[in-house]
Amino acid sequence: MRYAVPVNSSSEVAALSAQGADELYCGYQDSWWAERYGDHDSATRRQGRATLATRQELASTVRASRQYGLPLYLALNSRYTEPQLDYLVQLCRSFEDMGGTGVIISDLGLLWRLRGHTGLRVCLSILAVTQNVPTLKAYHSLGVSRVVLPRFVGWQEAGMLLSAVPQMEAEVMAFFDKCPWVDGYCRHRHGVSYADRVVEFGQDDASPLYTFDTTYRTHACLGRACSYLQPYPCAACHLRSFDTAGVGFAKLGGRGRPLDERLRALRFLRQAQKLVSDDARKTLYRKTFAQECACYYGPATQSRHAIEKLSFPRSSARHYVGSETDYQAFHDAMARLCQGEMADYDGKLTILVPPLSESGLQDLLIMLPMLAACCPSGTHVAVSDLGTLVALAAKVREHGLGLKLTMATLLVRMDNPAEVAHFCTPVENPSRPVWGPLGEPRTLIYHQPTEELKLHWATPSLTESSAQAALHELTSLPSVSYEFA
Repeated sequence: MRYAVPVNSSSEVAALSAQGADELYCGYQDSWWAERYGDHDSATRRQGRATLATRQELASTVRASRQYGLPLYLALNSRYTEPQLDYLVQLCRSFEDMGGTGVIISDLGLLWRLRGHTGLRVCLSILAVTQNVPTLKAYHSLGVSRVVLPRFVGWQEAGMLLSAVPQMEAEVMAFFDKCPWVDGYCRHRHGVSYADRVVEFGQDDASPLYTFDTTYRTHACLGRACSYLQPYPCAACHLRSFDTAGVGFAKLGGRGRPLDERLRALRFLRQAQKLVSDDARKTLYRKTFAQECACYYGPATQSRHAIEKLSFPRSSARHYVGSETDYQAFHDAMARLCQGEMADYDGKLTILVPPLSESGLQDLLIMLPMLAACCPSGTHVAVSDLGTLVALAAKVREHGLGLKLTMATLLVRMDNPAEVAHFCTPVENPSRPVWGPLGEPRTLIYHQPTEELKLHWATPSLTESSAQAALHELTSLPSVSYEFA
């Protein structure tokens, strides 16, 4: 098992190499981006010290990585609109010219724009929710050669997916950042600081830190009582099984964490890998982190049912059944529909489908002709992962089924209008003292979002022209609309 570790500056490369990192990855967000889209995480889903801020810093980090023989990947793992893609394609070409190794991507439009136009290796972000074979094959056809598997995927399921596409490399999360929301469900922003770092000091004593969200309203993980959040989540006891299944890379999260924390985690994983028993690994964990073991793949994050239920705005003109996140509600709705409960319904109907595992997708494909027969003509099926969309499109086309395929909000990654409205309201965002990105006392000051940023929030990424071109190739559908379900 090889270890992929985040790097925050060129000065860290030597220490990470000495501690046993096999490859590195970094974020990037410069002044050009910040002036148009703010200093939040819309470029690489992190901010502050978790991102390099100039091309010079990026180039020096590439040089240092090459000096120590470490591949370096650039994380561009958010969702983007067409104007942003022009800039990002140019950034990728610049990174390649510097000697960078690859990019970590989740946006379909960016994959489409880069295919055939770069020698960079492409790693698919965990945000793409790759948990069934059609999804893996679709992304592989767009140039992806490695995938970061979601935390839902156990080692046996990982082995099944990789055996279906043997050319694909895979990573699993091994330390830090344990949160079930990030595996495709996260549409929340990390902001420019953290709610648990709010401190008491005079506002006159601290320099300002500008943001459009001073209240952490979109911090799903920090704004709730979430028992699954742990400071040092660890997967050491699971890595041998994943390695047997063909997963070659263990990924440490924690972009932006202090260097000593990342070094300690990497040192622990290297030592734990040499131990024979799980008991010995747990003993080492307690000695290293002075707390009981926090299992990365415990029940709070591994099961798809661990996802908290979400409530999204829905069109009042349609009737919705199923769910984007509640699997039990989805299965209950399928049972009712196949029993003919909606056969006489004469209104507009949408079936909401959550991201599906391979077995769940195969069950839905078997059920699809029955659903088409039992549902009103023109029923929409709103799907939440790419593989389900591709597989259902082939089935609908093959059997001439009277179902219209659309994208649900989890697939299109559309922003919630209520949250966007909050960002645009100064009175809801008072100034407040916090620790800044480097651990220094700062004051959060509300900053009005730019028009470019508002347009980004209001534009579903998968309705943009590059993403639609990719979807047309994958599904043969002329266009795929979305529903804010």
